[in-house]
Amino acid sequence: MVISEKLQKGFGATLISLTVPIMILNIFGGIVSGIWLAILGEWGEIIQGIGLIVFSGLLISFALMPGLLFAGPAIIAMERGKKILGTFLGFLSVLYTYALITIWSIWIMRLFVSSSTESSIIPLLIWSYGVALAPWMWLAQKDQQAGGNEFSIFATFFAQISYILAMIMFFLGATLSTIAMTFAVIMLIAAILQMIIAFGGEIRKLCSKKEVKEALRILEEENNEWDCEGFELVKSYVEKSILSNTRQFLDDVRKGRSIRKYVFATIANISGDLVESGQYHIYRGVLNPMGPGEDLLKIFDSAIDELVIMDELDEEKAQEQKEAIRLSIQEVG
Repeated sequence: MVISEKLQKGFGATLISLTVPIMILNIFGGIVSGIWLAILGEWGEIIQGIGLIVFSGLLISFALMPGLLFAGPAIIAMERGKKILGTFLGFLSVLYTYALITIWSIWIMRLFVSSSTESSIIPLLIWSYGVALAPWMWLAQKDQQAGGNEFSIFATFFAQISYILAMIMFFLGATLSTIAMTFAVIMLIAAILQMIIAFGGEIRKLCSKKEVKEALRILEEENNEWDCEGFELVKSYVEKSILSNTRQFLDDVRKGRSIRKYVFATIANISGDLVESGQYHIYRGVLNPMGPGEDLLKIFDSAIDELVIMDELDEEKAQEQKEAIRLSIQEVG
């Protein structure tokens, strides 16, 4: 298992444990604090908050645009194989977004608590939470609906945690400068975590031994040659297999097995497992022509043929494997 997968699972477990209290605050915090402030006669704060919620989403959307100056070149650099440059530019884009969240959140908190009294401090803190984070939650929801930046929820989650901690610190008497520093540190850690999750695989490839890099190069060449959804699927599994079982891979290579043989054997195993899994059938015994199933079978056959050419398999054994995979396809679905 690669580092990014471990972090994703760890983050998922943490997210689940904190989701309920955050959801309660998100759903009821604005209503309860709004009523509380109305009872206290703080109508100016209520109107100001509603106005900011209504218009801040659009304002923040514009404020996020400079981050594209880093995000666009980062994507281009990654596509051209300049992984280090792409990762660096991607980090700058992420850092800009997290800095904007931090500055906005602290400004909102200062705006509302600067005029607070002993009786209004709690409802104003809760009210400011909704005002500060509502636009980010709205933007994250739009991203998810559009199938865009999956990390928008990640950023929003850490912003919520940071703001809740900031509220507690302010209530306990911490200064705004101390709160701002704490908020910024948490968001910086979140930005680094996001980069590790997003680019952990690429970073690991860059730091891999030359044998691993050669295996990944062969895999990328095959991917470019096939240029189809089926091989993209196989490639992702082969990469994970090599990167998570590097010691076994290196042992095989050092015992005399060529890197090319290892790669094609793994391609054959994975494409075979996928095509006979039943996930890509339209009904029993028939692969779905609209999915990657037929390509997976072609990839399996091609990998087996390549293993024959490299004397990893003989013709008879190769034919047996091709017949076995087709029999398995007929029996599942």
